[in-house]
Amino acid sequence: MSKKLLSIKYQCQQPHCQVFCQKGAILLEESEFERLSARAGAGEGTFKSPSGVCRMGFSQTFKVVNIEEAREAGRQAAGDVAAAGVKAADAGKDPLARLSEEHKGVLKKLDIISRQVLKRDIDGLWHTTAAVENDILLHSIKKEEEVLFPLIEDRVPMGPALITIMKEDHRELIALLHAFRCGLQDGEILDGLVNSLVVNLRNHITKEDEEFFVLIDEYLSLKEREDIFARMKGIEESHIPIVAGDRNKKGLSPYAQDRKKLDAQIASLKSISSVGGEQSCCGGS
Repeated sequence: MSKKLLSIKYQCQQPHCQVFCQKGAILLEESEFERLSARAGAGEGTFKSPSGVCRMGFSQTFKVVNIEEAREAGRQAAGDVAAAGVKAADAGKDPLARLSEEHKGVLKKLDIISRQVLKRDIDGLWHTTAAVENDILLHSIKKEEEVLFPLIEDRVPMGPALITIMKEDHRELIALLHAFRCGLQDGEILDGLVNSLVVNLRNHITKEDEEFFVLIDEYLSLKEREDIFARMKGIEESHIPIVAGDRNKKGLSPYAQDRKKLDAQIASLKSISSVGGEQSCCGGS
């Protein structure tokens, strides 16, 4: 027996929130909607937001604006793509599983960076942070932003807003890397910057593995997974790795101009994910 799928338009009841998630639409199974409604405890027509929807990081009370049963075709498609995901994973060609596996390598590098900071190993940090920047460029910019994001942006609930958050994270991480590496060129280990980098990158990886990938998993068919996997493999083969270079090279830091461009991109992305260009209670990075 197929499960009833509900299409729900909602209004967030958090009075201080001013970002994109204040209004929206979401698909929920009827049983899940009933469970979240019971949790709300705020009367009929309200429900608690599912995990990962609110950018504040915890569940909010949503008011139902409109609710209707999703089309049968939509329910069938959801079941088909979910089953396809299992088949793709069994075949070892699931791109989401591959991206999660790559996260493990980045986390190991972050452990190395933490040890190098304690040892005040400037040259070691110079090389390790270059490797992390290479990972972010290949994994986040080329694989996620150029291949994965365009495919799923318009089909998942609040897709454009979620993609904006991910892109904003990516650019802020690169900006932190560039600023820290500028300090290394001057012979300084900027502890505040490197601590922010490690914490923010770990949080970003957790956000992707435990929320973002889980959310988009059911919207990818087997054929799409195979195509994404093949395109990502092609990107790996053509990618020219970033190398650390000479830390003591004289002249303008090669990262200064890049950081200016990234700062402009971050400001633009923040204006999209907030109202009136002002950072909201949900918009911390």
